[in-house]
This record gives sequence, structure tokens and C-alpha cells, in this order.
Amino acid sequence: MRTHQLFSSGGIILMSLWCLAWEGYIAPLNPDGSWLILKSVPIILPLIGILRNNLRAYQYAVLLVFPYFIEGVVRAYADSGLHQLMAFGELVLSLLLFVLLLISVRSIRARGQ
Repeated sequence: MRTHQLFSSGGIILMSLWCLAWEGYIAPLNPDGSWLILKSVPIILPLIGILRNNLRAYQYAVLLVFPYFIEGVVRAYADSGLHQLMAFGELVLSLLLFVLLLISVRSIRARGQ
């Protein structure tokens, strides 16, 4: 497994776990549970392609990061307390994941795969 592949897949798993913990346990929008817990599913979809080092999977994952970034910005501005802290975490994770995915795409294209 290549280094960029390891970091990209780790970032995707971390982002999914962050969203799952946020909406499921740490600071759910509704104390009885929320459908927002399902937002942790789409980011995990390209993981198999990334583990196979498929360029299209990386490109798909780059596009999937934007809604998480937008949600982080909006909720960091609008929410307060623990919700705001979790939103800042999502914002930082989405930016980090975006950079990791772009580095991976660049590395794959440089190799000519």
C-alpha cells in the first residue's frame, strides 16, 4: 500500500467516524436520535476504489468532500457550544482530506496509471 493511499483511506475512515460520533453520540441534533447519522455513509463509498488505487475513486471522493466542508462552515457559524466545536472539527477534517486526496490524484497521474 502506498503512503498516499494509506493517508487518504485513513482520512476517509476518520471523517466517517467523526460524523458518526457527532450525530450519534457526542452532540446529536435531537436527543432521541437523528437521521443525520446517515451522513457518515456517502463518504465511505469510494473507500474500496481507493484501496484498489483507482483514480476515479479518488476523483469521486474529492467531490464528496465539498458537502462536508460546507456543512462544517455553516454549522460552525450558526451553532454554539459542543455543536460548534464538532463543526470546526468537521471543517478541519474535510480540508485535510481534500488536500490528501488531491496529493493522491497528483501522485497517480505522475505515475501514469
